[in-house]
Amino acid sequence: MGRGEQIAIGVAVVLVAIWILFPIVWMVNLSLQTEPQITTVPPYYLPPTPTLRNYEFVLNAEQAIKERLKYFGIAGEFLPAVAAQYPRGIVNSVVVALTIVGINLVAGTLASYTFTRGRFWGRMKLFYASIVGRLIPPVAVVVPYYIILFGLRMLDTIPAVIMIHAYFTLPLTIWVLNTYLATIPEDIEDAARVDGYSRLETLRKIVFPLIKPGIVAIGIISFMMSWTEFFFAFMVTKTEAARTLPVIIGFMSAQPVKPVGIIMASGLIAMIPALIIIAVFRRYLIRGLVAGAVR
Repeated sequence: MGRGEQIAIGVAVVLVAIWILFPIVWMVNLSLQTEPQITTVPPYYLPPTPTLRNYEFVLNAEQAIKERLKYFGIAGEFLPAVAAQYPRGIVNSVVVALTIVGINLVAGTLASYTFTRGRFWGRMKLFYASIVGRLIPPVAVVVPYYIILFGLRMLDTIPAVIMIHAYFTLPLTIWVLNTYLATIPEDIEDAARVDGYSRLETLRKIVFPLIKPGIVAIGIISFMMSWTEFFFAFMVTKTEAARTLPVIIGFMSAQPVKPVGIIMASGLIAMIPALIIIAVFRRYLIRGLVAGAVR
């Protein structure tokens, strides 16, 4: 590789890094400023007097009300209505995301194994039918789901959010793990059964350890998809009882006078669980994605 090519690749990497990281850096910058500073023209590219008030506001709405934090006079209207829902939104998002991970790891893995190893009529048709729903635009799917959930009287409940999140995460799980399982020779399972292993023992002791990187990777991806999903959760929830974190942050953004610093702080706090999971399981995520791509 010539020097010119190395320089071109280096420049491309830097530009991509700036493109990806700049919004996050700007969020951090705005979250450390007060509202008057944020609305200054030209903007401050660094916080003139860094403050954590926005984070205090998000994490302790009652204290913020007591201190009468007033950004453009919206404290009395905005604080109790939306900010107080943030802790409940975190709990709802954690419950929904962890449940989705469990559903994908159990139902998705077993379905993928059935489609890969099963020998029954219409197997591939059923496989493609199970993943084709992910190709349909969400706006075209949400209305039928809304009608179904309304008929079941499940609107504005955590199970409703879980059901609709499972709809768009399971197809990806089935597709990815199906590709993974296709790389494992069936002779390994046949040999295990010759040694006296049952089908369940073969799955538990032979197959699952071999696809462990893929299972971990799809678990992380399922968590991330559920944790950050806004549209479906917004459509099937009406009150804070079932609203997830992205929906609450969306309501913050919909205020007549937007508290930009608070919105930025909320978004950054919402990123923390995802960043921790990626940092802890990064090795499995990379191995899972790379190995699943090799046939």
